[in-house]
Parts: sequence; C-alpha cells; structure tokens
Amino acid sequence: MKTTMDKAIEIVNLEYSYPDKTKALNGVNLEIMRGESVALVGANGAGKSTLLLHLNGINRGKGKINILGLDVEEKNLKKIRSLVGMVFQNPDDQLFLPTVFDDVSFGPMNMGLDKDEVRRRTRKALEAVGMADFAHKLPHHLSFGQKKRISIATVLSMEPEILVLDEPTSNLDPRNRRNLVELLKGFTTTKLIATHDMGMVADICQRVIIMSAGQVVADGSVEKILTDQDLLDKYGLESPFLDPRVHCHCG
Repeated sequence: MKTTMDKAIEIVNLEYSYPDKTKALNGVNLEIMRGESVALVGANGAGKSTLLLHLNGINRGKGKINILGLDVEEKNLKKIRSLVGMVFQNPDDQLFLPTVFDDVSFGPMNMGLDKDEVRRRTRKALEAVGMADFAHKLPHHLSFGQKKRISIATVLSMEPEILVLDEPTSNLDPRNRRNLVELLKGFTTTKLIATHDMGMVADICQRVIIMSAGQVVADGSVEKILTDQDLLDKYGLESPFLDPRVHCHCG
C-alpha cells in the first residue's frame, strides 16, 4: 500500500492559464513515487514545461502540489527549491557566472553552507558529470554538450532528492547524447524528464506520462505505452521499439 511518505510528487487538479487567458494546464492529477524515473511526453504546447515549472514554485496555478510532504506555497519554497533540482532545456539559462566552479557552487552557497562543504559539493558534482578538470574554465567557452553537463552539476551540487529535466538531450550530437543518457541512468534519485527523445525514455524511464492540451491523457509503464502504436499515433509520438510505418498490435 502506498503511503504519503512514499510520494515524491503529488499534484491534484492543477489549473494554469497564461496572462492572455490561454489555458496551459487543465486539471492535471499526478503522483510520482520516490525513486521512480518518469518521462513526460507529448507534442509541443502540451503543457510539459509549464507543469515542470510548478514543481518549485516558478509558476503558480490553482490546485494542490505537494513535494516530499511539503505543499508548494510561499513559506516552503526555499526548502522545496533545495529538494527539487531543475535543469532547463537551454544550459545558458543556468550558467551566468565567471567560471564553472562559481556556477556549480552558487546553489550550495545560497543554502548557507560553510566554505568547505560548498567546495566538497562542487567537486563532487563536477566529478559526477565528468567535468572535474573544467572547474576554472569560462562557461561560455565550452561546447553545448559540456554546458549541458555543467548545468546538471549546478543542480547536483545542491544534492536534491528530485531531479527535473526539460529536454535534456535536445541539440546534442549522437556521442554527447549517449554520454548524457548514460550519466542520467546512473542517478538513483527520483527523476521527471520532459522529452521528445523516445529512445532515451526507453533507456532511462520505467513509466511514461503523455500530456495533450494541458491534461494527462495516458499513464503507464514504458513497455505498455511505447508499444501501443494507436495511442502513440493519436498524440503524434513514435515508439523506439517499432517501425512507425508498421502497425504492430503486440499483446
């Protein structure tokens, strides 16, 4: 039996509209358990990124969101933002300080940790993403793939319990994509990944949630969702397991 303590994320009837009144989220209900790796998929405009931005209070809609037992509300935001590590699609949105070390240490410093602990966490995070030798490099001199790794390190240094990633493999060449997938596979923290990369979903995730028009329209195991060609066709998705030109009804 699942208990409240087992839940990493609980979302109840979440609604959100943009300033121009366009509805972005329309009654989202979702539970993600501790330790799960979950993919959030769907066409552009389905509401994936908008949903992710609610998990640490960047967006604030109507409904209930609970993160590891804490309601997402003003008094809990500082704690929640240390628990939920958000990696944005564009690494330049997270890298803004003179050196890689400065960027990766920024989060722990703002958590009020002492200098030795900040240094320890920064080194550990850079080692985890294979970038320990880049601590004193200028971020804007790095390749896109290297920036992706550093942006993940900026989150890992805060030692979050939930890792939230928005299109982590977008714009990566095949080698950097594979390296990043292998890196993410090694993390045992709860992961919620918004992506169009269905191959990565098959490699990393246990569960797939499909969103469309601001709603959850399907939720199931990777095997169940990614072999249901009719379901994937309906929402403009392709399975990494199947030739999209051949409709196979596996059962």
